[in-house]
Amino acid sequence: MNHRFFEERLFADGPLADEEQNILENHLQTCERCRALRAAWQETQIELQLAQWVAPRQGFSQRWRERYQREINLAQQRRAFVVFLGTSAAAAFFALPFIALLTSPAQPVWLKVVVALYNLSALLPIMEGILTFLLTVFRGISEVLTPSMEVAIGFAFMGLTIIWFAMLRKFSYGRLRT
Repeated sequence: MNHRFFEERLFADGPLADEEQNILENHLQTCERCRALRAAWQETQIELQLAQWVAPRQGFSQRWRERYQREINLAQQRRAFVVFLGTSAAAAFFALPFIALLTSPAQPVWLKVVVALYNLSALLPIMEGILTFLLTVFRGISEVLTPSMEVAIGFAFMGLTIIWFAMLRKFSYGRLRT
């Protein structure tokens, strides 16, 4: 038998309509389970009415808000640190071959610089291809975007660059004490 209808009526906050009350009383005469549930609920209501409510200590909500704000700030710092480490690791990955070449003890420094410049010049055709691709993309974008949208995208890029430098400074030198 499905008791959900009767359980909802047993736990109702307000008085029931006469018809619903009659249906519930008829069911309670035949159902032991619902009678036990009603008795338990009535005892629980009495216990709740007799219980003394304890007020929180003075300043509880302020302490809770401060703790919550500290946790949010800590989570934001962790995310910023992860982003900083990721971008720094990518930059280090691309700089590693040049650093290894410059720190090699087998060659004099001037030769290392010349070899590094030569290796960089080998990238010129690749850079030229990348530049051609980027110019083509920017030309296509400039035909689609309005000048104000281009300015907005430029400012967004500058903002992201500033945020990256701020993170670099913050995690390199730590927080300034004031």
